[in-house]
Amino acid sequence: MYNNQYLKAYFTLKNIKQNDIADLLEKSTSTIRRKNDDLGFTQKEILLIHNKYDIPIEAFFYDSKDKDNKQFLDET
Repeated sequence: MYNNQYLKAYFTLKNIKQNDIADLLEKSTSTIRRKNDDLGFTQKEILLIHNKYDIPIEAFFYDSKDKDNKQFLDET
């Protein structure tokens, strides 16, 4: 099951606030909150966030049931 726990962790570690993401994507803070919780980001939004904050693309697609994610976690 996909979730955003690692994406949220990167935001926290890099001190990136929802307002920062909202400003970057020109969206409301409530929209970013919903995208963070369950809607997900579009490809364009992912690339904008990745380029601005250097967050690994894999953090956007973490699957808690995928055993290959162990390698991703070990690398971070």
